[in-house]
Amino acid sequence: MNQYKVDRAREGYFAPVGMNSILYVGDSMLEAMRVFNYANGGKNAWNGEDSSYGVMLSIWSPERRAYVVKRWKNK
Repeated sequence: MNQYKVDRAREGYFAPVGMNSILYVGDSMLEAMRVFNYANGGKNAWNGEDSSYGVMLSIWSPERRAYVVKRWKNK
């Protein structure tokens, strides 16, 4: 499983499981942070305007067998 994931999503505890929301998925923390810092909130998973959406950075947890949200921003 890839270590890092950046998505367009509403604020919450769980990372989205769909493919449309993904901005980055991979093993580079530097690249994940670059994408997270560069991306702007306010757009949904289909790139449409939606102020309730932001950008979410998640890290894979082998214990939980799921991505754990570490950061979220809306601007």
